[in-house]
Amino acid sequence: MDANDKLTGVGVSRPLDAEAEAEITLVLAPDFTVQSAAFRVSGGGRLADCAEALCGQLEGHDVRDLFQMTNNVIYYNVEPDLTRADLWQASVCVLAAKRAAADVCRKNGLKFETECDCV
Repeated sequence: MDANDKLTGVGVSRPLDAEAEAEITLVLAPDFTVQSAAFRVSGGGRLADCAEALCGQLEGHDVRDLFQMTNNVIYYNVEPDLTRADLWQASVCVLAAKRAAADVCRKNGLKFETECDCV
């Protein structure tokens, strides 16, 4: 594994009850801050809007801080606002980002804390 691989994390989230998937890829700077975030989604709906809003807010944050984020990062930054029926899509994207953060932390031996055992 080269140094670039160690500074890249990928996380995927697929709900069991919907035909949807979000993949978030994080690229970190050597100080473990998010240098860039990209996404790939399938399943339509507002998933792409949620992923785009999320990725736009991650740059410059320490990767370990991502475990503290909530769906609010999307709710307050997505345009237009999500309907009640679309709120679940924010959760799919946030979980994918947390899994990407866990991936890169594991590759680099960084300790991280999360209340969820799903990362």
